[in-house]
Amino acid sequence: MGKKLSRRSVLSILGSTPGLAAFPAHAQDSETPLCDLLVVGGGNAGMPAAIFAAERGARVLIVDTATQLGGTLWLSSGQMSAAGTKLQAANGIEDSPQSHYDDIMRISEGTADPDIVRLAVFNAADTFDWLMDHGLGVHDEHPVTGTNHEPYSQPRYAWGKDDGRSIIRILSAQLQPHIDAGRVSVSLRTKVTELIQAPDGTVTGVVTHNEAGEVMRHRARHTLLACGGYTANEKMFAQLEGARDYADVTYPYSQGAGITLALAAGGYVRGGEHHLPLFGAVLASDSYPARMIGTVRPWPPARPPWEIYVNANGQRFLREDIPSHHAHENALLEQPEERCWVVFDEAIFARAPQLVRGSFAGPLDQEDIRLAFESGMDMFYKADSIEALAEAAGIDASGLAATVADYNRGQADGQDSLGRKHLPLPIAEPPFYAVQLQSWLLTSFAGVAVDDRLRVIRDDGTAIPGLYAAGELLGSGQFNGRSYCGGMLVTPALTFGRLLGQKLLDFA
Repeated sequence: MGKKLSRRSVLSILGSTPGLAAFPAHAQDSETPLCDLLVVGGGNAGMPAAIFAAERGARVLIVDTATQLGGTLWLSSGQMSAAGTKLQAANGIEDSPQSHYDDIMRISEGTADPDIVRLAVFNAADTFDWLMDHGLGVHDEHPVTGTNHEPYSQPRYAWGKDDGRSIIRILSAQLQPHIDAGRVSVSLRTKVTELIQAPDGTVTGVVTHNEAGEVMRHRARHTLLACGGYTANEKMFAQLEGARDYADVTYPYSQGAGITLALAAGGYVRGGEHHLPLFGAVLASDSYPARMIGTVRPWPPARPPWEIYVNANGQRFLREDIPSHHAHENALLEQPEERCWVVFDEAIFARAPQLVRGSFAGPLDQEDIRLAFESGMDMFYKADSIEALAEAAGIDASGLAATVADYNRGQADGQDSLGRKHLPLPIAEPPFYAVQLQSWLLTSFAGVAVDDRLRVIRDDGTAIPGLYAAGELLGSGQFNGRSYCGGMLVTPALTFGRLLGQKLLDFA
């Protein structure tokens, strides 16, 4: 899981990616007038950068390979976190950016980048308040401390009732007047194929290539890379994070183009060593990356476990009722191929609350799950004995038999070998069941290295003049370290875009 990736290897990966197949080229090559800010990627960092730069009178061009602006917000739940907001004050919650910072460093066990985190959280409240002032409506019970990730010490976690689309509506409404006035231009279905650099390394613009075959040279005083991560690029994912991308659940345009551009200009990539998978993907097949049809996301305070989790050796690898997503995720990270199985029997199946929940493919109910077992669907296994179940699922049979016997002894006398307290039933009534669970990710951990002014930097720490980066392109590893901190991807992206447009860039 190295920190750096060579330019040659990235270019070979990107060139072989179907999602970035070359547009037909025409011979002409024309140049556009100088703009103040050229934004590569019109998502949750690029759109606010354009809005706030245009408010200062800057001339802005947004270039995006997609068919519409919004980026990953179209798929995102849009979860945000900010401390010291008007929403908190209205609910009588006392909070501070320092407390937010301390929580992130605690949850990440000191692995998050302190400079990046500080810049994000000490400016997050202004971003969140701006969204609320322009019509963002959050769920009635928000803010909360959070349950999808490790909880914060204060309720500072909130998101719109229509998930990421709630944010897109506000950004679009604020951007449109600047487009109408001619301050912002948008070029969709257009790839940036090259950064233009002066002899001293200063980035002075980009070369684009659109689906009509036009090759254009755009000159810019400042160029912002805000074109997302690489979660849809299986080869780049494996090379930067040292792991396989099992689930096909992410934005198809997240192909790593910004990483290629930054490396070509002299930048470098960091954060891949913090790779941490999410727990519990149920996939449609073992042809990876595969469609995700459901999830098992354990949260013992809401649903105490009735089942056990085992690895390929048939061994339990964590106390199933530990109330921590972080513990589950780190435990899965250590298992062969980031894979495990949840094992139970007929009595548990009949009496326990529903285990597998629907995901991006749609809802699931208990009858859907039973049908999956009866039909022999991939990842769902059923047998009349523990040994036969293990053979069908690809688990070590002797290991699983020993584990189930040990669990049943502990269940009988209330003394579980891993210290588990919730022990409602033994695993003893055939038929027996197993569901294969796989790691999955929605974001990429490695990202372009920047300084505290969001300038892309070389590995000696010097900034590349004229080139900036923001959003998921910076990588989850810089914002979260080896952890997941609620709202620490969407909010920093929005905040960094706002800061660049509002104050960090010089348009004088």
